[in-house]
Amino acid sequence: MALDLVSIAQPHYIPGYTGHCPEYKYRIGDTYGSTTHKILLDPSVQHSERLVLSDRTADDFQIYRPAQNEIDIVNARFRNGDPVYKHPMIPGYEGFLPRLNAHFGQRYTVSATEALSEFQRLQLNQRAARNQLERVVSLQAGKGQPWDLVDRFSATAEFKLPLVVVRPECAGILRDLPMDEPKLSPASHSVSPYFMENDDPDKFIKKGFSGHVPYGFQRFGESSKKLTNSALCDFSSNYRRRQSTEWAPVNVVKPDPPLSINPTEIYHKHVGMLPNYAGHVPGCVFRFGKTYGNDTRDAKRWLRGDFTS
Repeated sequence: MALDLVSIAQPHYIPGYTGHCPEYKYRIGDTYGSTTHKILLDPSVQHSERLVLSDRTADDFQIYRPAQNEIDIVNARFRNGDPVYKHPMIPGYEGFLPRLNAHFGQRYTVSATEALSEFQRLQLNQRAARNQLERVVSLQAGKGQPWDLVDRFSATAEFKLPLVVVRPECAGILRDLPMDEPKLSPASHSVSPYFMENDDPDKFIKKGFSGHVPYGFQRFGESSKKLTNSALCDFSSNYRRRQSTEWAPVNVVKPDPPLSINPTEIYHKHVGMLPNYAGHVPGCVFRFGKTYGNDTRDAKRWLRGDFTS
């Protein structure tokens, strides 16, 4: 329980405590502290006999994070030549920390130290395994003397290191060389039923689909397969008809600009001005509905008395 220890005579839950409070949802009309105080002192309410379930006094079994051995590992790494990582890591460091994403729920300093110690232990284990492998190779080649029983068994093992390639045709696989593989054709169900042909037998929506079925609101009295097939066929036919008529691209014929443009001329007759031009354009403030480039084409027509838009 999260209790307020300032006054043991009036125990209550600290406001903001999100754990379980027995029969709290049946009490109304008081503040959180007053309600929980009455609940804790009510003999008819079943709760723990101890008002404080967690003993906050320090003892021999108190857990401190990070552990001292993890701090020693990080500091040893720093003494061995790593100038970046050292305990404690200051919060706000934006550089890379190995294995930090695997630790969460703790302060930054604790998570950083535990991640660095874990990374250092992995490196030491991998280094020890590599050294052991090199020692086995040297023992089997007769370049060293066995130190213990494990070295003797390694020197007389059936399989010698480095391993000999017995299937040269598989060397490309072992060396991660690229190989030509046949391309996989897409599955037949990858085509959406909305755009299948009308005579396709799979043009329907499976039973249980809770999404929107176009043109399906006005159909009833049929099975799900027939109803959705009829609705999708109407949708596809209407979509293709509108795609070829209403949504067809419009070809706009415009006169080609002249091949040569006088660079000293400000208002060109066949070419509009750049949108970032901040100078005066005759009659521009009285026209609207066009882009800046189309509106500024032949801008001097306003001076000639041509007020058409």
